[in-house]
Amino acid sequence: MSTASPEDDDPEPATVPLPRNGGSVEEAFIRQWGDMGAAWGINRTMAEIQGLLYITGDTLCADDIMTKLGVSRGNVSMSLRSLVDWEVVRKVHRRGDRRDYYQSLTDVWEIFSRIARQRKRKEVDPIVAALKECRERLDREDAGQVPTADRAVVRERLEKMLEFLATVQGLAERFFGSEKALALAFRLLIGRGT
Repeated sequence: MSTASPEDDDPEPATVPLPRNGGSVEEAFIRQWGDMGAAWGINRTMAEIQGLLYITGDTLCADDIMTKLGVSRGNVSMSLRSLVDWEVVRKVHRRGDRRDYYQSLTDVWEIFSRIARQRKRKEVDPIVAALKECRERLDREDAGQVPTADRAVVRERLEKMLEFLATVQGLAERFFGSEKALALAFRLLIGRGT
């Protein structure tokens, strides 16, 4: 018979302490940023690269990033391309150097709003399109295929979900379209005013 310790019942995940002797604060931040990105469904290497560029403030080339993070050239290349597409990292050219260099945005509200916009585009927008297609199929299908009462329930639930997602999309467009609006909305929600 085993006895459970109090820690076994704790639903909160353990936090990883900052390294004392084996790493820097920057390394701890990069690791935590990677963990957070992975928890949000973002590629860990992509998150770590953005974290590295953000926390150090350095403008780095792919070779520098590979060395600092110990990841492959292909992984760095694909991650940088995605970060540039998401507009959270910018490509910078240095005069006399043929390599591309990269730097992170520094405004945390801008970073968050751009990431949120991409997540909405990749996750919410396709769901809305699929639900609208379901509604159109319901309209096209022969009434004999789905009993009348069931059609009414299906239609009602589709409409409620589409209405909810339209509200989510509207809020996202309003708040994630402007970093200042997002910052103000969050401050108002937590009672800090302007």
